[in-house]
Amino acid sequence: MINKTLLALVLLFFSFPSKAQTRFGFKGGVNLANVSITSGGVTVTPDALTSFHAGVLLESRLTERTLLQLNLLFSQKGYESQALSSKFTVNYIEIPVNLLYEVTRDFTLGGGIYAAHAINGKGVIQGKSSDYDFGAGKANRFDMGVNLIAGYEVIEGLRVSVNYTYGTANTTDNGYIKISNKVWGFSLTKLVGER
Repeated sequence: MINKTLLALVLLFFSFPSKAQTRFGFKGGVNLANVSITSGGVTVTPDALTSFHAGVLLESRLTERTLLQLNLLFSQKGYESQALSSKFTVNYIEIPVNLLYEVTRDFTLGGGIYAAHAINGKGVIQGKSSDYDFGAGKANRFDMGVNLIAGYEVIEGLRVSVNYTYGTANTTDNGYIKISNKVWGFSLTKLVGER
């Protein structure tokens, strides 16, 4: 499914008129990752996991003040519990697509959607480590959700941004539990190309 999603997003991006101004960028930063765990109508949120994201993006101007941004990221998500001495980390290839509005020349606000595919994962409970088991009745590899983002170009071609992603997919295949990702991200992006 992730291959079809990626292909559709890439085709959409490159279907824009060639006269559109496009910039390429390298992006990296810190994730404060967490999850919502819901079972029997009760939702709990464990402690946040400090992790990271890194990748590339294309940003194309649609109108005088609107931009379409396509990202391809490696993003580490998960959570931890100090009380249970546990930590769970899942590595994703993530494709966020955002529509941005230039409030001023340097300040942008926007949002969009993302799709992600888990490469691997690891859990550590009281010092004992084990790999994630993906498949029926276990963890799901596919994740998706919505994204909100704000950015400021501090100097030409260098942007700092903050984003929040809220997962709408259940990352477990257990019918009694729903686990959804939620991540605060803080990024630095180096952009190259005509603005």
